[in-house]
Amino acid sequence: MLANCDAQPTTEAMDGAASDGNYRDMVWLDKNRFEGCTTAAMDRAASNGLLDIWLHKNRTEGCTTAAMDDAATNGHLDVVKFLHENRSEGCTTRAMDGAATNGHLNVVKFLHENRSEGCTTAAMDGAITNSRANVARWLNENRSEGCSTAAMDNAAGQGYLAAVKWLKDNQKAGCSPAAMINAASKGHLEVIKYLHAEVNQPATSAAITAAAENGHLRVVE
Repeated sequence: MLANCDAQPTTEAMDGAASDGNYRDMVWLDKNRFEGCTTAAMDRAASNGLLDIWLHKNRTEGCTTAAMDDAATNGHLDVVKFLHENRSEGCTTRAMDGAATNGHLNVVKFLHENRSEGCTTAAMDGAITNSRANVARWLNENRSEGCSTAAMDNAAGQGYLAAVKWLKDNQKAGCSPAAMINAASKGHLEVIKYLHAEVNQPATSAAITAAAENGHLRVVE
């Protein structure tokens, strides 16, 4: 296909072929063109779960930390392992944060056992927000970063009373006034009652307004 195209390729041609896993076009471009590719080729392939050994062996551009970060975030454990064993770029805390947020506990465990970057509070925040209870529990037992107030704030807004209670019992971050506002705006009365009674969150005027504006008169009363 590329051989019959009059358009002048750029590095985007091979970058795009790698992103799509189009081995035939990558090989043709490598043999017939001078443009080559950029680190985006391996980064995109990794993000899409494509274990591109050809790029590793035949090109010198390499990748960036985005390769392992995005592979981990998207749950591609085989790609994460390959990058860990064969490349030196490594990853950032975004790898474990993303894997935890999306519920990829097997990836979280691998990074924990084999990498030193760790995670941030965004890992548990994301796990709680996306109802990944198994990941949140594992992080609580095996990591020390904990969560931020965003975890309970988001859980309250989604009406996840069990998650709010678990955070109250297992984490120290607590919540911000946004928790009550979030719960009130969605009409989660049981969450509001719990925040008020157990987390000492007052029924602020902002929370009352949020409930009223969204038609939750039962909460206002």
